Amino acid sequence: MRLAKARQLAGVSRAVRAMATANTTPTTGLPPPNAERFGTADVCDVHHPENVDVMTTRSVHVAAANYFKDFGGRRRFCGAVSTILCFENNPLVRAALEESGRGRVLVVDGGASARCALLGDNLAEMAAANGWAGIIINGMVRDSEDIAKMDIGVKAIGTHPLKSSKRDKGERDVPVSFANVTFNPGDFVYADGDGVVVASRELEL
Repeated sequence: MRLAKARQLAGVSRAVRAMATANTTPTTGLPPPNAERFGTADVCDVHHPENVDVMTTRSVHVAAANYFKDFGGRRRFCGAVSTILCFENNPLVRAALEESGRGRVLVVDGGASARCALLGDNLAEMAAANGWAGIIINGMVRDSEDIAKMDIGVKAIGTHPLKSSKRDKGERDVPVSFANVTFNPGDFVYADGDGVVVASRELEL
C-alpha cells in the first residue's frame, strides 16, 4: 500500500517537473515570452537580455521610468512610429490623425510644455476611427475622462484644460528625443503599463 502510494507521488512529481520544464525557457528557467500579450517586459526579455547593468543595446531602448501616464482606453499598444515636433500648437497633430493610421503610433514632442494640451477628445476619437494604434505625447492632453473610454492608446505627461495655439505648424516625421530615448520615423514602439520600448524595426518574440 505504502509502495503504491510512493510510486503515485513520484509520478505526480515527474509530471509537475515536466510541466515546469515545458513552460520555461531552457537557458534561463523563466516563463517564456508571451507572443500574444507582447508586453514591454516580454520585449525586454527577448531583445534586451542583459540586466540593468547594460541599459542600452543595439536592439531596443527603454524610455525613462514613470515619464508617461496612461490616458487612453487601450493600455497596451504598438506600431510603426510617425513623429511630430511642435511647441504649444497642434495643427500637424490634427493633420496627421486625419490620415489613415494603419496601426501606427503618432509620437508628438511638444517640448514637455505644461501650459496647454496638444490632444483632446475630438482628435483622440478621430485617431481611433482612422486606425491609429496609439499616441505618445511629450506634453499635455485634455478631456482625459472621455479619452479613457476610447479604444486607443494614449500616453502623455499630464493634463491641462487649455487648448493649444495654431500659430505655426511644427515639423513632421523628424527624429524627436525625450524620456531618454530617440524616436525616428519608421521605428517601432511598444507601450503598456510598464513603460515604453523603442526599436529600430518590428520585433518578434
